[in-house]
Amino acid sequence: MVISMHQSMCRIQRGPFVYYTCRRLPVRHAFTTKSGGVSTGHCESLNLGFNRGDTEENVRENYRRLAQAVGVDEKRFTLTKQIHETEVSVVTEAEAGMGLHRPMAWQSDAIVTALPDTPLIGFYADCVVTLLYDPETHTAGVCHAGWRGMAGGILSKTVDVMAEKLGTRRESLRAVLGPSIRQECFETDADVPEAMEKQLGALVHPYIQEKGVKFHVDLQGIGVKLLRDAGLSPENVIDSGICTMCHSDEFWSHRKTNGMRGVQGGMICL
Repeated sequence: MVISMHQSMCRIQRGPFVYYTCRRLPVRHAFTTKSGGVSTGHCESLNLGFNRGDTEENVRENYRRLAQAVGVDEKRFTLTKQIHETEVSVVTEAEAGMGLHRPMAWQSDAIVTALPDTPLIGFYADCVVTLLYDPETHTAGVCHAGWRGMAGGILSKTVDVMAEKLGTRRESLRAVLGPSIRQECFETDADVPEAMEKQLGALVHPYIQEKGVKFHVDLQGIGVKLLRDAGLSPENVIDSGICTMCHSDEFWSHRKTNGMRGVQGGMICL
C-alpha cells in the first residue's frame, strides 16, 4: 500500500536545512530531517539526541541551527522524555527549557503548553510524533508514540490534559501525525498486535494485517481513530503520509539502520 504525502504538508529547504511543515498549523513548527546540522558518522547531520553516540557540542549546535531556521528561542526548547509510556505534562514558565538547558523534571512522552515562545519538541526515527494546536485557545502540544504508547492511549490522554488543564477546545483542536514508519514497513511478530488488542480491544482490528506468520500494524490509522474518538473533527486530524523507512534517504529509520542513527524532532511553538 503506497500512501502519498498529505496535500497540506510542505517540504522546506533553506540551504542544507530541510524540514517539513503542515499548512493547517499556523504557528511555528517543523518535522526535521537528517539534513542541516554538523554531526558526523551515523549521526550525520542534524541529530537532536544526546543519547545517540554524538558529541554534546554537535547536538547543541544542531539545536541552535534549528532555532535559527524556524525562528524560535533556543534557550526555551523544552523536551519530552521518551520512555514509551503515557504520562503527559503541562509546561509552565517554571519548566521552560527543561531537557536542553535545565534538568528534566518529568518522565513524559507528551508535553503541552499555553506559553508563548516556548518550543516543545518530541523525537522520532520511526515512532509517531504528533503536533497539536488549538487556534481558538492558542494552546499546543507534542506527543511521542511508539506502538506501546499508542496502545496505552497517549494521544487520547494528551487531548484530555489539554482540555482539562489548558481549556483547549476539542472541536477546534488540530493534530498532525508526522513522518513515521507506515504499515507496509512495520512488520512485527504476534506479540505486538496481541498487546495492542489487549489494551485497545477490537478498535485495532481494521489496522492490523496478517501476512503469513508476521503482522503489519497501521500506527497512523490507530492514531487517527483515537484522536477522532477523543473529540477532534475528522478534518482536523492530518496524517502526513510520510514513511521514515521508505524515505530513509531523508529520515533516520530505526529499523532501516538497526539502531545506528541520529534522531529527528517534531517541534511546535506558540
